[in-house]
Amino acid sequence: MAKVSSKYLEINPYLIIEDGYHIDRHQVSESIFSLCNEYMGVRGFFEEGTVTPHLIGTYFNGIIENSLEDTPSAYKGVVKRSHFTINSVNFLKCQLSVEDEKLDLATSKYHDFKRTLDMRSGLLTRSFIWEIKRANIQIKFERLLDMVDCENAYQRITLCSDKDIKLHLSLHMDGSILHWGNHCYWDIEDFILEDDVYGLMEKTPTTHQSLVAVMHVNHESNSIVKKDKEIIVHYDLDLKKNEEVVFDRVISVIVDKNSDNNFEEMKKEAKKSLKSAKKHSFEQKIEKNIKYFKEVYDKSDIEIEGSDIDQQGIRYCIFQLEQNYHGFAEDNNIGAKGLTGEAYSGHAFWDSETYCLPYYLFSNQKAAMNLLMFRYHTLEEAKKRAIDLDCEGACYPIATRNGKEACSLWQHASCQIQPTTAVGYAIFHYMNIYQDDEFMQKYGLEMMLEICKFLLSRGQYSGDNKTFGYYGVMGPDEFQLMVNNNTYTNFMAKKMFNYLFSLLSSNKYQTSELLEKCGYSEDLLKKMHDAEEKMLILYDDKTKLFEQHDGFYKLPHIDIHSIPVTDFPLYSHWSYDRIYRNDIIKQPDVLMFMFLYPSDFTYEQKKANYEYYEPRCIHESSLSPSIHSIFASELNKDQEALDFFSFATRLDLDDYNRNTLEGLHMTSIAAAWMNIVYGFLGLRSDKEIISISPSLPSRWHKYAVNLFYKDRKIRISVHQNRIHFSLKGKPIEINVYNKPLLIKDNLVINR
Repeated sequence: MAKVSSKYLEINPYLIIEDGYHIDRHQVSESIFSLCNEYMGVRGFFEEGTVTPHLIGTYFNGIIENSLEDTPSAYKGVVKRSHFTINSVNFLKCQLSVEDEKLDLATSKYHDFKRTLDMRSGLLTRSFIWEIKRANIQIKFERLLDMVDCENAYQRITLCSDKDIKLHLSLHMDGSILHWGNHCYWDIEDFILEDDVYGLMEKTPTTHQSLVAVMHVNHESNSIVKKDKEIIVHYDLDLKKNEEVVFDRVISVIVDKNSDNNFEEMKKEAKKSLKSAKKHSFEQKIEKNIKYFKEVYDKSDIEIEGSDIDQQGIRYCIFQLEQNYHGFAEDNNIGAKGLTGEAYSGHAFWDSETYCLPYYLFSNQKAAMNLLMFRYHTLEEAKKRAIDLDCEGACYPIATRNGKEACSLWQHASCQIQPTTAVGYAIFHYMNIYQDDEFMQKYGLEMMLEICKFLLSRGQYSGDNKTFGYYGVMGPDEFQLMVNNNTYTNFMAKKMFNYLFSLLSSNKYQTSELLEKCGYSEDLLKKMHDAEEKMLILYDDKTKLFEQHDGFYKLPHIDIHSIPVTDFPLYSHWSYDRIYRNDIIKQPDVLMFMFLYPSDFTYEQKKANYEYYEPRCIHESSLSPSIHSIFASELNKDQEALDFFSFATRLDLDDYNRNTLEGLHMTSIAAAWMNIVYGFLGLRSDKEIISISPSLPSRWHKYAVNLFYKDRKIRISVHQNRIHFSLKGKPIEINVYNKPLLIKDNLVINR
């Protein structure tokens, strides 16, 4: 793993600090200093603008547009038109000038630059002293997104000069921002100029979604200008020596994802929200967010003693997980970059269910359920996708923002079945933790019926009719294309069938109407049982190995250490077909299903498969090292576990992959949380009673994990020779080192 950090941020347990402006890392900082609240996200761009290469980015969860043109294709099932999250109104934009000198840190003289993100509140502060010809002007920008009333954002600009000076400030609401710097996907409908409220109304051209953004400023303006898709409020200021002038801007943005375009109602709602927000001071809004994050950390914080760099890293991961998603709405999901950039087009992948969901399962039931509700609300699109692929039931997309398949690469969109089984697994996982029978009756069972119907129709029997499996597929390892009987795919399908059978036979649910609605018959269930019984699982009892797919062992072998570092990433340096002609693995495949269902496998099986497949894996995916670290930890390979973990929590903070400028790696951030909780703490949650088997990494003195489980707050502190449990709520039984233990407050056991 030839990954090298690029450190330029100070180490602090609750703060991300850039001391001095690192212009060469400008776009990296834009990503790292992103603010989000699930409803909206704002990159850490400079409010005043700059000629330095940048990406001004403001995004709203679920606001999307379609590609301007279809992708030419004559083949059935290949996606012709994609969709993506679009860049939206910049409500933080401003400009400052003194006479003929305009502020731009790329060209202006300045000193004492400092930028700080406070993870206790979500407050982003940037300050510096602007050196002009006749004075030094101290400038401080502060911004905050409301974590509770998520349609609101706040900006404070503080100015102070060491001489009397005339300064011009303009505050903008700019609806003309270009997506990826190429095209604006908004049409202006109207401007809002009412008393002390300024704003604009916009609509997207093909999805017909709409947005109303309004703002209030605590100063009377000199003039207001409407310009194309932008409204500009001008202020001419007489700054007196050493006297602070503070501008507070309150912003409310209402979006319509359903294409109703009722602008008058949206405007009323935005003005109402703005009026309510104006009642509270900037300091009170900070306190409101502090209260929010305090509750978050009470449920889900991880404290590390002995490694300040790991402490800052994991807290940043938890902070960003909460910022980008916390269950605000049922029709939201977690894009691969969250709301911090435009790479991956804002799409959500199967990572949401396999990597992100566990964090919410142990911190926020509403958020966990809403991730599943996104899949329920897009069930009809999944059923249409199955038809596109000549199948029945529901086939969930590999990449999406609205439930439609957005990936135009047929080898992924048509051959990867794991998004569908991941949804089924997520339902199983959620039910394991919460036993939410109401959810299962209303939503989960219908999804499982449609998922299994698809799996039956997509699978086939072998020529001799003795085995059932999947042909022409691509498993999690995307370096193997159009393979037969990928074991991950076969194993997960078998698990889905088994889970459905257990639900139908439990007598907990009213099933007759749902079976009829989903087109089930006794004959169909019989076929499903037969397919499950004959599912081919490529396993050798002597070696304890699962073959990744039929014929994998016969592939030409390449020693991954013989590949020059300059060849990575392989997608950029090898011809596309060359990647598929060997046994190199992009990311865990066999190990992945063993991770999802760890209780199904013995220590010997895990050891054999880890030792066979790990040397073949090049970790081309940032999601890969965490799974290997979790296995290494369980297998008592302590140094390997630490080596794989070494950059997990700081992948973005230290820009290990040299692509943080595109946005944060949200599922890798979730994987870092899993790396500690499922790795070092040894949490297993695939049975009705969770279990832990804590270990202590050699470079840590101790660590503590907060979990919210079955309405209880559990704090598990792992020391060198003991484990200390703190509990808020009634005593509860869990398994510790494979033995049942009644957990109560202030319980201490020896390790």
